[in-house]
Amino acid sequence: MEIEPSKAISGYMKEVKKVIFVVPDGVGIKNYLYSKLLTELKPDDVQIVIWSPLPKEVFNEVERLHGITIEYKAITLLAEPPLTRLYREATTYARLKHNVILKNNTSLLTNWPKPKGYSKRAFMQRIAQVLGNYLTKDYKRILSYEAKSKRHWGSADIAHYKGYLEALQPQSVFITHQRVASLMPICLAAKQLNIKITTAIFSWDNLPKARLCVSADQYLVWGDWMQQEMTDYYPEIPSEQIKLVGTPQFEFYLEDKHIITRAEFANEHHLDKNKTWICFSGDDVKTSPYDALFLKDVAEALAPYEDQIQIIFRRCPVDFSQRYDAVLKNYNHLIKPIDPLWHVPKDTGWTGYFAKYEDIAMQVNLAKHCAAVINLGSTMAHDFTILNKPCLYLNYDPVVDKDWSVATIYSYQHFRSMKGLNAVGWLNSKETIADEVLKAIEQPESVATDRKLWMERVVLQPVDVSSQLIAKIL
Repeated sequence: MEIEPSKAISGYMKEVKKVIFVVPDGVGIKNYLYSKLLTELKPDDVQIVIWSPLPKEVFNEVERLHGITIEYKAITLLAEPPLTRLYREATTYARLKHNVILKNNTSLLTNWPKPKGYSKRAFMQRIAQVLGNYLTKDYKRILSYEAKSKRHWGSADIAHYKGYLEALQPQSVFITHQRVASLMPICLAAKQLNIKITTAIFSWDNLPKARLCVSADQYLVWGDWMQQEMTDYYPEIPSEQIKLVGTPQFEFYLEDKHIITRAEFANEHHLDKNKTWICFSGDDVKTSPYDALFLKDVAEALAPYEDQIQIIFRRCPVDFSQRYDAVLKNYNHLIKPIDPLWHVPKDTGWTGYFAKYEDIAMQVNLAKHCAAVINLGSTMAHDFTILNKPCLYLNYDPVVDKDWSVATIYSYQHFRSMKGLNAVGWLNSKETIADEVLKAIEQPESVATDRKLWMERVVLQPVDVSSQLIAKIL
């Protein structure tokens, strides 16, 4: 029998491996699909398959960017059975209470949503809380109820995904983050077929929140701090399953292709190239409900220097509120808003939001051309550190609110990674803003002197090896 030349290599059929990327929402597109990861997977040898509830059109830019063809399958995220949900929520609450004792940090309980009203969800939360209190007394009980949670997924749900996996025969499945509980049937189906599941811990604050909602064979972590957190919070997971790989989101800052000149950036966004730019990076409404007041305070403090300084305001990509409008109007001579470049489909909720590829260059050039960044506890501190720029954290309450305070924000567990380090500059009051900003401009090396050491604790160095390491694992 003749073998077609196109299918033969040295007399045998070339095997094309398949890797399934499970992309449950838009947050993983930027970090894992726009980065070098797909290039590192060598498209001649590896077929990328994407499973996602997002429409196929979302991934057209990924194909164009990497010059590859993606096999796409739309999936519907299955609702958790009631008992599965109850047991999972109960173990989440139990883990939070367990971690409070483990880390001597009561702020961890702020990650538990307080039940309000009399809806079915609120009723379940109350039951889960009572059950979680019982589980907290013995860590083995937590593990047993997590096992029960998995067992209550229906066999039909597991078989649904098992059939797809049997047809594709992938080498591995990569879940782009660990927080979506509806993906558990994929994990259970893959386990029955001995197909390796890998998931990434998406953000530096995720593990203390006790939301490890999928069961994987390998867990990708950012750095030494997160690796130790996995061991502390999930001692049942063998250390060899925890893979220290960094995160691709920081690689973009070292890619010259994204950078344009200061003059080009100024022209594109109607900035004054002769002034020093300071970036004010907005937070989401829940984290910083008084963010507009912070922006107003910064503007008032820097108004006397408007002939020298321009504030670039970048709002949180998922914040579409009008809370900043009055400040932007009143200080339009000083503040220049540059909105994130994100797709925001109608009627999808936050799960459908995702960054356009052009937003990467936007962020890279902000860090490249701004002297410093101001925000409330954002990861942007690390983004700016890569290009050796200081971050100034807002550290005072603009109003008195019994339900919110910056003291609570900075008591969160992931900020303990700063212990013993001069990691950021601190804006401890409205009155200190001008002096601290001027210091960051004129003497940047004297502000946040340990910023690189902090990042080394949090993110594997060098940052540009992450995609390569992940590709090898997949």
